[in-house]
Amino acid sequence: MSKLKELARNCLQVAPFILSNTIIFIPYFLFLNLSDGATLERVLPFVLFYTFRMTGIFLLKSFKLALTSFNVLIISILIGGAGCLVGMLGQFYFPAYLFSAVLIGLSASWLPAANTTVNYHEKQQGYSALTGRKYLFILLILGGVIASLMLTKELRIPLVLGEYTLLYIAAYHTVTHYPDYEIDFNEVDKQVISIKEFFLFLFFFVLLLFIRSARLLFDPQLLDVGIIGFSVLFVITAWYLNRQRKMWKLPLWLNLLTFANGMCMNFLLLFGTFYVSLRLGIDCLTANLYVPYIIGIIGSAVVIKFLYRLFPKVDVRIVHLGGFIFSLFLLLFRPLFPIGIFLLSCFISATGNFLNQKYYQEENLPQDTRIITKFSTQTKGSVTHQLLLMSILWLLAKQAQLPVKTVLQITAHRTHNPVALQLVEHVHIISIIGLMLFYSFIFYEVVKHEQNESK
Repeated sequence: MSKLKELARNCLQVAPFILSNTIIFIPYFLFLNLSDGATLERVLPFVLFYTFRMTGIFLLKSFKLALTSFNVLIISILIGGAGCLVGMLGQFYFPAYLFSAVLIGLSASWLPAANTTVNYHEKQQGYSALTGRKYLFILLILGGVIASLMLTKELRIPLVLGEYTLLYIAAYHTVTHYPDYEIDFNEVDKQVISIKEFFLFLFFFVLLLFIRSARLLFDPQLLDVGIIGFSVLFVITAWYLNRQRKMWKLPLWLNLLTFANGMCMNFLLLFGTFYVSLRLGIDCLTANLYVPYIIGIIGSAVVIKFLYRLFPKVDVRIVHLGGFIFSLFLLLFRPLFPIGIFLLSCFISATGNFLNQKYYQEENLPQDTRIITKFSTQTKGSVTHQLLLMSILWLLAKQAQLPVKTVLQITAHRTHNPVALQLVEHVHIISIIGLMLFYSFIFYEVVKHEQNESK
């Protein structure tokens, strides 16, 4: 009996880790499978999940409630569990998927940041729910979820959502038994809304809603509205940041590196997916993108520790920046593309962990909002890169006198037009050179920051 209890306890304790690391892409895959590319109703669940997942962190920052990260974690677990439970009814009543997509999207946006912060708090108190031997249980549970994803659509969606409902229940049981926390929703600040963050949430939400709907429905008018809206936002943001720069609480290099990490993640997954599909064939996606990406995440700790030992006298920030520039350079050569993806994935993951530590130690920010601020800045980079990428595709298509619908076909991996394929190659080169220049600028800021600190 004691062994069964220990087995159940281990399964319960790994649930927050599994949710934090999979809630972003598993529902993405499930809701995308609902889309038929023709009707708005079938497209909306995916669009709603994606937009709330990407912009929910801004909504969280806009509410100036006196909630701890633990409270946010509890809320994200409760709404995520409710979303999965409602989603199971979608097979019988399709609008249930819409409510499910909103709730799971918000949970996917809030849970990773809150869970990371709580884990840091717990480690400071000498408690860690995730020990080495529990990785076996993680692999077993993930194996069950992956096996469910291989089933037919009719069985796959309700079964996986049912499994995630159980994971959310297990996560709730686990986090409510952490020794150093108690739930308290009573205390609230007088100013409830941050206008700036709420405006950012609304604007990004609407833009992503237009662009994602355009891509899935092949509607050029929706794309035009999204691109024009992004251009207006870009100009306003550039003006605002120039005015507010001297008031920033964090060093410029830290903000820029976090922003760039989000941009690189979006470049790897979004652009990498349709670039490999169009240039090498959709059958090559697994070998050339997904496998190197996953191996990179798993091997990131080993790779970065090796580089730290190889360059012991070099600032660790320089090691990370040099790794990004080298990885991006490899992506310019098609035979080296999988190696470049592997290394880029390594540095995205390693830099994410490095930034988590830096933000958590940043005394200029309230302790409970440090990791949330990092995730917010990273998400801004990801959203900005996506909108920039679509804008560049749109502009180059106009210059090449291609219909805007061709841009949407490119992003859906559905074109064999030689001119369109050449356009993708141009975007590939522009994106990589642009990111390399951005990291070079961050390199300059790091060096300048070090020189100022040493004076």
